[in-house]
Amino acid sequence: MLGFACSRMRLYTSSMRISFYATLRKIVGQKHVEIDLPETCTLEQILEAVVAAYPDLREEVLDEDGKLDRYIHLFVDGRSSKFLPDGMATQVDASRTIEFFPAVAGG
Repeated sequence: MLGFACSRMRLYTSSMRISFYATLRKIVGQKHVEIDLPETCTLEQILEAVVAAYPDLREEVLDEDGKLDRYIHLFVDGRSSKFLPDGMATQVDASRTIEFFPAVAGG
């Protein structure tokens, strides 16, 4: 289990399971990881913790401004963060399903 604080003022209080797909899974080396995070955390904070735990993801998931790249999808319970009312500021807890998908193309 990896532990990273979402905020320097918060304590680790729960383990969150995060899933990765396609090319992101290859970088992480496994389909699921568990990261210790505060009881509630924003998606932005989860993104920061994931990149801290897996620095090789930085180039794949972040844009030049350090935000979630437009070609990466972060899902909460099957819903894209891009379509959630609070976007990356959405608060989640360990009961939520968090998944990272790269954009895929095919023919």
